[in-house]
Amino acid sequence: MTRSAMEQPMKPPRCERKGTLPHPATCVLVWELLSGRIAKFFCDEQSQDASPQPYFVSRLIGYHEQVKSTNEEE
Repeated sequence: MTRSAMEQPMKPPRCERKGTLPHPATCVLVWELLSGRIAKFFCDEQSQDASPQPYFVSRLIGYHEQVKSTNEEE
């Protein structure tokens, strides 16, 4: 079975800092807000001055592409 036109392959995360050129993300910043938890990808440099300060900061060490098993394709 081939990949559908709607399904895109996973790409490495990009920094989500507004006003910057696209570049790779190296951290995940998580904020606990009254409306719920929110997570965004940032690079090292721009994660240092994120405002307000995030509740959690995690370092990205890689990512895995989803591989469908033969059972999922049916």
